[in-house]
Amino acid sequence: MTASRIRWAFLALIYGAFYLWYGGSGDPVSPEDVERYMARLEERGALQSAEGRGPDRGDFDIRANLRRFLETDDGQEFVMLNLNVHRDAPAYADDVEGSEAIASAAEAEDEYQRRVAPLLLGRACHPLVAVEPALFLGGTGDFERQDWSFASMVRYRSRRDFVEFILTPEFSQDVDHKWAALSRSTAMATVPVISFATVRLVPLLILIVLGLLLDRVGARSAENRS
Repeated sequence: MTASRIRWAFLALIYGAFYLWYGGSGDPVSPEDVERYMARLEERGALQSAEGRGPDRGDFDIRANLRRFLETDDGQEFVMLNLNVHRDAPAYADDVEGSEAIASAAEAEDEYQRRVAPLLLGRACHPLVAVEPALFLGGTGDFERQDWSFASMVRYRSRRDFVEFILTPEFSQDVDHKWAALSRSTAMATVPVISFATVRLVPLLILIVLGLLLDRVGARSAENRS
């Protein structure tokens, strides 16, 4: 086997490993796993309520929505659309570590993002885009309170990865920074229909370019030796 073929085989193995890890098409959550996850969520929710932590949702039952989300799992990747409104000043409980150094709601949001980034990336989950609205131009229909401070779209490898992420002890602590930052937020799980934000394509192109460059260098070295 020539050196060029060895290089291309090695690059193909690297991309194959990445492709398998990045996933996005796996087995749906089983009914047994749904019940196991919901029991853990109930336990964690009860603990947070006893400690006076977490957002004030009023009559909104997020656990019922999570159950439906898991029960209708198709095993595919999804994108979470987040629309947030920052508080005038961060509202922390007294026992949140590091809160004394945070002066604004935007800084609290940044601290939350910084802390959860390793938890997301370890599960091949990552932001696709994050924006600050410049101006609400309007539209049709009845629009109410279009005063968003921050919007983002986050890719999740699967619904299983999402629920495993929010059940980690680290998230349970780090999310205090998010609740301190936000006076209002909306999270909508969406299924990609048409998307040009194909992360799978980027490492493939990089490896192809790298392989071509190595072939060029190898060819020149062979010419010089001859």
